[in-house]
Amino acid sequence: MANTQDDARTFQRVAPAQSVADRVVSEVEAMIKAEELSPGHRIGTRQELCEQFGVAPATLGEALRVLRARGSVDLRPGPGGGIFVADQSPLIRLAHSVLRLRQTGAPVHDVVKVLDALDEAVMGDAVVHRTDADIADLDALMAEIADHWHDPVEGLHGNWRLHRRIAEISPNAVLRTFYLNLVDYIEGETSGSTDDADLSVPGFRPDTDERLHIHTALVEAIRSGDVEAGRKAVLDHRTLGR
Repeated sequence: MANTQDDARTFQRVAPAQSVADRVVSEVEAMIKAEELSPGHRIGTRQELCEQFGVAPATLGEALRVLRARGSVDLRPGPGGGIFVADQSPLIRLAHSVLRLRQTGAPVHDVVKVLDALDEAVMGDAVVHRTDADIADLDALMAEIADHWHDPVEGLHGNWRLHRRIAEISPNAVLRTFYLNLVDYIEGETSGSTDDADLSVPGFRPDTDERLHIHTALVEAIRSGDVEAGRKAVLDHRTLGR
C-alpha cells in the first residue's frame, strides 16, 4: 500500500437512478435517523405507509423486504401490529455505514490510510497463525508477482492479491472482513486505468525493485514466524514513499 497525501484524487461513484421502492427505503431510514426514533417505535401500518409514500402495496412490500434485511425495521402481525423501528446491533449499523460509503464514493487515499493502519495487526496474525499451505500460496503469488511487477496495472493487482491472501490467514473475522473489503474497494476504484494504478500519490512508484523487495520481505517475515520481523517489514512497507 502507498502512503498518501491530502491532494490525492477523490473517486466519486455515479449513483444509479433510484427505483420507487429504493426511494421508500431511503425515506424511511432518513426519517428514523432525523427524528431519532427509538427501537420499538411504531412507524405505522402497511396501509398507512402506502398512503404516506403514495405507493402500491407491492412496492411497499419490496421496500419492507429491504428494510428488514438491513435490520432497520421489524414487522409485527395482528392487532396492534405494524412496522416498527428495529433494534439494530452496532455491527449492523457499521455495515450500513460502510455500504453507504461504497454507494456514494470515498477518497481512495483515505481508504489506503485505514488499510495501512490495519497492516500491523494483519501481519501479526499472519506471522503467528500461518500454515505450510499459507506459505506455499504466498510463495506462488510472489513468483507470479515478480513476473509482472513492472507492469503498472498487473503489478498492482498482484500486490492486492498478495495482501488479500495475507489477510485471509487471520483468525480474527472482524479484522479479516474489514481488511478484505477495503482492498476490494481500492482495487475496484483503481482498476482498468494506468493513470490510477499509482493511487494518485505524488512521487510514489508502486513498480520499483525496492517495492518488490519490501513485499518479498513481508512473505519472509511470515515464513520466519518472527513477530518483530513482521513489524519491521510492515514499517518498511508503510514508510516507503512517504
